[in-house]
Amino acid sequence: MSDALRVGIIGVGAVARAHLEAYKNLSTVRIVCVADTNPSRLSLARQHLGVPTYSTASEMLEAAELDIACVLTPPATHEDVVRRCAAAGVHVLCEKPLALSVEACERMIEACRVRSVRLCYGASYRYLPALTVAREMIQAGEIGEVLLLREYAVGGSGPESRNTLSFDHYPQGGPGGSGMGLCDHGIHLIDAFSWLMDSPVVKVFGRGNISGQRQAPEYAHLEYANGALGQLLYEDGTYSADLPHEGIFSWGDSWDTGPFEKPSRTPGQWQADPGCIQVHGTRGALRVFYYANSLFVITQDCTRQVRVPDDPMPGNFRRQLAAFVAAIRSGGTTPVPGEVGLDACRTLLAIYAGTGTPLPTASGPRVSSGA
Repeated sequence: MSDALRVGIIGVGAVARAHLEAYKNLSTVRIVCVADTNPSRLSLARQHLGVPTYSTASEMLEAAELDIACVLTPPATHEDVVRRCAAAGVHVLCEKPLALSVEACERMIEACRVRSVRLCYGASYRYLPALTVAREMIQAGEIGEVLLLREYAVGGSGPESRNTLSFDHYPQGGPGGSGMGLCDHGIHLIDAFSWLMDSPVVKVFGRGNISGQRQAPEYAHLEYANGALGQLLYEDGTYSADLPHEGIFSWGDSWDTGPFEKPSRTPGQWQADPGCIQVHGTRGALRVFYYANSLFVITQDCTRQVRVPDDPMPGNFRRQLAAFVAAIRSGGTTPVPGEVGLDACRTLLAIYAGTGTPLPTASGPRVSSGA
């Protein structure tokens, strides 16, 4: 462990628990401190991790010797925290969304560039085994030319069940909504769809929820340079229309998994409404159950399950940080640079521009809105 890179965790909320669970089995890093503005979360972290704790990122950066800071705070805070890390000369892994405006993303990237600090964007879905294998199959041409990708997450138990995120997470008047909505969850798919095909978005249309306004169903229609279409549909304030037999046994952990509490779902249990990406090609189709860690291919000849590595979430967070560490040590390219987060933010805001709710940026979106 003497040559392990020293990592500080900034923000110890729900996503941090998944990160910390994954890092326990990563020998190339050592968690040396954590920071959080919430005293109760900080107390739990101090009790379970046994490392120094700080009430602000600035205090931690001033007091601790760090190689990497994992920024796991709400998106509204990302720009300030990342720029403080850059000023301290500490490499950064930043959770999604990178920021909530194009300008903020650009300032973060520039601050890291000026200080020769690496900025790695937390596109953690790229490290989920089912998605990684699906990409390999697509790149190998196993389902032919990709025509359509889609994901929908529709369910709940009525309007009161919506998991609307607070203004601390998404400030009032800007992009926001549910934890399983377009801004907080769909940002993963905006990146993953392009990554699966190696094709950028060229045109978008859709509707996203605004923080503090009445919540409604959200959708996005994305068009890619290769001619494929992407579709996203989200609503967690209604009821699922799936029948009881239409779920799957899930091999991934839930978001409650972590060192501070017991898992709320044991891997191998039945999940009635698993997250799923469907990819349709000219010679076949894929169903990618990314958290359930299952992958199926459907062709004219057969329907079969594809074996994927038995290392579901939170293992994707371990692989993500391991790739970042390897790049730092070798001097190689940052695996998912901040520019990827900038592109995802730009696409997200272009979708919002199509709702009639303007979210202007100085540089403007590079993808066009269908509005």
